[in-house]
Amino acid sequence: MVKSASRRSRFGSLRVAAWALGLVVALGCSSTRRPDSVVPLPLPSSGVWEAESVHPIHWVIPTDLGQLDASVTIIVSHDGGENWWELGEAPLEDEIYRWVLPTGYEKARIAVLFHISDASGNVEDLRMAESEDITIGPSQKKSYTWERVAVDAPFGPRDGAGGIVHNGKMWLLGGWNPDKFPVLSANDVWSSVDGATWVLEKPNTYLDEEKFDRKADWEGRHFAGYQALDGKMWIIGGDPNQGYYQTDVWSSVDGKKWTRTDIHTTTPRMNEKTGQPYPASEWRPVEEAQYGLRTAHITGVFGGKLFVMGGQRISIFVDPDWPGRPSAAFNDVWSSKDGAAFEQVKTIGPMWSPRGYVSETAELNGRMWLVGGGLHDDAIGGREKREYTNDVWSTADGAAWAQTAEEPPFSPRFWHNVKAYDGRLWVINGYDGEEGTKGRAGDNLSDVWYTADGRNWYSAQPPPSFIGRHAGTAWVHNDALFVGSGNAIFEKWHADVWKMRRGP
Repeated sequence: MVKSASRRSRFGSLRVAAWALGLVVALGCSSTRRPDSVVPLPLPSSGVWEAESVHPIHWVIPTDLGQLDASVTIIVSHDGGENWWELGEAPLEDEIYRWVLPTGYEKARIAVLFHISDASGNVEDLRMAESEDITIGPSQKKSYTWERVAVDAPFGPRDGAGGIVHNGKMWLLGGWNPDKFPVLSANDVWSSVDGATWVLEKPNTYLDEEKFDRKADWEGRHFAGYQALDGKMWIIGGDPNQGYYQTDVWSSVDGKKWTRTDIHTTTPRMNEKTGQPYPASEWRPVEEAQYGLRTAHITGVFGGKLFVMGGQRISIFVDPDWPGRPSAAFNDVWSSKDGAAFEQVKTIGPMWSPRGYVSETAELNGRMWLVGGGLHDDAIGGREKREYTNDVWSTADGAAWAQTAEEPPFSPRFWHNVKAYDGRLWVINGYDGEEGTKGRAGDNLSDVWYTADGRNWYSAQPPPSFIGRHAGTAWVHNDALFVGSGNAIFEKWHADVWKMRRGP
């Protein structure tokens, strides 16, 4: 084992927090000294990592070394392990360090030092987990500028509102805010040409469930499927806030008049004593589109078709005795050319795990991309905790899916937005759980990430005045990416709109 008087004498007088600064700088003295115990640090790379891209480095806490320091030291070498430079420290319990690949080098390897310190500050390195060399390619990082264009938009605070770009405008549809809307969710429609000025195109008619005409208009909903295809705007399914699943599909050319399109079955609830159906005023019949009863499903447009995939049935929201469907989690795929008939796509090969709560898929490089997502807790259905993912999948046909080899640097999450903009795939905000450990914020998120290939991710962090949020609304319009509304802290909704564009 190697002992040193202090960490400063071994790795220089200045530590660099690469994650905070967004770059890696080698400062101070180098060292060739290594602990006697060296173990591999596996990395998932199957090719080149780009300079300035961010990659998570994971370690397993040793169980045979006794009580360790609360932090580990991260070091890097550019000459095959002959000389090492300190990058910074990370909490031991996090088991993750987000490595910003350095510029000016063709290769690098990274290592994690596990150590103990005595009362005098002397450090004893007990073990080193060391990676193989990583090839570093040119940086593809780009400059983006954020601007808040609306502080308090007239559509008001809400989350889960739909965001569609159609006919040269940005559209915002529906959303949830129990403090604002009489029956929790709304069905109003707003439009804007610049994100700053908004026009009410259709008022909220979903004010009284008993008086609402379901044949003429869509019910209020949030975090549903919102898409544009064939010169129309589409709403696909909805949420279970009403105590039942919404699987209806609606389309509109102008945002004012909407037409229901889905082929569906209608099943009345029967009175077990009389054998007759209950009146609709007592028990609303179950309506089910061909893709089946579900919520939190993921939608997209690809190859001239509407897609519906994944989602969940949640018994804590919908009584499983009616409509007689137990809790379930899905990873199936359905498509439709007309919003009426939906056909299940037969998937082949590796497949993403059951999930929902992703705003939508995105199309990039001739492929449809699915990023992250998760499952809601459902005690009645036997799911005690929520599940979060951050894996990246893509497909060229909806049937055969491939997972990107590298793990992205952002934490597992759901209720996030996914968009394609500027030749990049974007992941925007979201929520990553109640516990702020293992590299997670444990809260609503303000981070924004982009990639050109699904393997190398870069940060496009908004300014500090941007409040972290989940279930926000995003648009790509007039060569800019817009983000607005959303839930910033539970029971605190926002109605701001931000614009991001290329350039300093």
